[in-house]
Amino acid sequence: MANCSSARVASHAALASHAALAPIAPDSTTHVRAGVVRSSIRFDHLGARSVSIAYEAQGPAGAPATVVLGGISAGRHLAPTASDPSPGWWPGVVGEGAALDPARHLLVGIDYLGGNSEDGLLRPVTSHDQARAIAAVLDELGIAAASIAGASYGGMVALAFAELFPARVARLVILSAAHRTHPMATAIRSVQRSAAELGVATGQAARGLALARALAMTTYRSTREFEERFESGPLSVGKPGQSPSYFPVEQYLNARGADFIRRFDTERFLALSESIDLHATAAASLLPRTSLVSFDTDVLVPPWLVDELAARSGRCPRHITVPSIFGHDAFLKEVDAVATLLEAGIPEVVR
Repeated sequence: MANCSSARVASHAALASHAALAPIAPDSTTHVRAGVVRSSIRFDHLGARSVSIAYEAQGPAGAPATVVLGGISAGRHLAPTASDPSPGWWPGVVGEGAALDPARHLLVGIDYLGGNSEDGLLRPVTSHDQARAIAAVLDELGIAAASIAGASYGGMVALAFAELFPARVARLVILSAAHRTHPMATAIRSVQRSAAELGVATGQAARGLALARALAMTTYRSTREFEERFESGPLSVGKPGQSPSYFPVEQYLNARGADFIRRFDTERFLALSESIDLHATAAASLLPRTSLVSFDTDVLVPPWLVDELAARSGRCPRHITVPSIFGHDAFLKEVDAVATLLEAGIPEVVR
């Protein structure tokens, strides 16, 4: 195992030393292309299936292409368009004037495969299966090679893509992801899946899925953030013999669960949650043009696991650990730090 060193920055200001890229002028020819690719994919466990892959691409023709991938609830919509003015799932990092700007990059997003669809139940599905879907979209767009910015599950998919299609990768920036999951993270997700499955079995699918999401939120954030954010007492006290109603943190978790069930269904959640725990790539397949980013309070993908990937790869890629109170969700919350590292890892040059 290689003896690789990793950088643990003391502050966000220290990240400035990792980026020295001058911005280039926006291109007025930015355009949006969205659609559905129909492709035959050989799944790791399901065999050959013809599937539909929804995508959205924004940016000037001929600009450097970057595939942008997030967690299991992320999708193809990355930045506001005329037909969909919503900000996308990574605001502040992707968008006009941001690190990943559709005026300067050709940005590609996809909807992950998994769960019930017109193609039947897609489960189990792996990070490698998602990588094959991305390759089909790039083929449709006529893109031979692209950079990939992948965070959380998207980072796993990016690593799988690099393993399967190394010649098609220009640069990789992997945030909050590694070559494998560790047993404690799998244990927590298995309880989430059990809650969702119990909901279905008892005729309370929405309730089960909301509880699964609420439990997930306790692992996405850090104990330090919860200590600073929430009071420990209840908002109100029930009648004698009744439980206190709504501790502040309980109210927050219930709200996150309610929001999730408006956007997700149980089968899709089960397929993608399971896909995280099926993830495994060979560390030796890591490409030399890779930047790794972890966060010091992330309990799902702790910095030591990313160190393991770097060391076992034998390539000693750059690994930077960023301080944050936001745990695994820091890739969504630490906008300035993430933007700085993306600008350094995915230069605005045509390759």
